[in-house]
Amino acid sequence: MYRLVFLFLSVSALAQPPKMELEPYGFDPIEVSIPATPNDKLIEITTAWAQEFNRKESGADVTEVTTNSLTISAYKRNGFFYRDRGETHSHRIHYSMKITFYENRYTVAFATDDIYSDGDKLITYKIPDYFTPEGKLKDGYTDLKPSLERTVNDIVTSHYNFIINFR
Repeated sequence: MYRLVFLFLSVSALAQPPKMELEPYGFDPIEVSIPATPNDKLIEITTAWAQEFNRKESGADVTEVTTNSLTISAYKRNGFFYRDRGETHSHRIHYSMKITFYENRYTVAFATDDIYSDGDKLITYKIPDYFTPEGKLKDGYTDLKPSLERTVNDIVTSHYNFIINFR
């Protein structure tokens, strides 16, 4: 019985979806293990995922396509929020994902390129502007980190699940 539980926990630990964490400068690239799949198939699957995942927003652009990589650019409404003096501020983000495939693994470099206000007006703040020089969130922005991480991890996990479920 214990061996069965241990086996189940070991397999599920290996199949964990990727997780990204916000740093004061943005997100570090991550590497994700997947079952061996030809790169051309992974490019095809990822392009289909990008169009499907972003169809309710304003679509996605797939650019810089090579034999083993591509870049996806898209918008995400309610990308993050924070509360300031009792008022909630929700922001739309324009993001890019550079994905490079290596048959049984891939890397994702996620960037929040632009931030838009509630009224879809481009704002001048970038992610580092929400942090102090010491790397702490500035006063009033405590909800930003968990809400942006949740959004980014939902996007990255959706892509991962799409590839895994392809099999």
